Amino acid sequence: MKLVKLFSAMVVAMTLGATAVVATPQADLTAQAKARKSLKTIPKKFRGTWYYYDDDDNGYDYEKISASKIKDCVAGHTDTYTMHQFTLSKGIKAKTNPHKWMFAYKHGSKYIMDSWDWYFHFGSKRSGNYSMTTRKYKGKNVKVIKRSVSDSGGYWFIYSPSKAMAKHLWNLDNK
Repeated sequence: MKLVKLFSAMVVAMTLGATAVVATPQADLTAQAKARKSLKTIPKKFRGTWYYYDDDDNGYDYEKISASKIKDCVAGHTDTYTMHQFTLSKGIKAKTNPHKWMFAYKHGSKYIMDSWDWYFHFGSKRSGNYSMTTRKYKGKNVKVIKRSVSDSGGYWFIYSPSKAMAKHLWNLDNK
């Protein structure tokens, strides 16, 4: 009887031990794989239509951001880019971008999002940084997107969720 209990305890211990050994490495591999590739979709906090007002460009620019696409309209010129994943350590080798692909990955608290051809020609240091911040509008804090270019000497744009707010913020920032 003692032999049966001992044998049963060994089988249970070996089963639990084998399960832990099999489950743990896969969890580590999944975490490592996520860190090695760019994002598959654009984060939810950036999705929607965002406006930027510029008096010099004769009005409003906008970005319509969905889970897999960005439609960018600047000074009347519209481009649509579709998300495509790539391995971060390999970078992007394509000299042209016939499919209008874009990429996104997290770098610290900011998200780097831009088109493939921009990355190829200028590298990751020149790509667009997106971060969520807040601005005061009519006495309330409202979430806005701050888009900046890393090596432009601190040049940035504030995209807001409405045209009226975009014009209001532009007037505040450019006085």
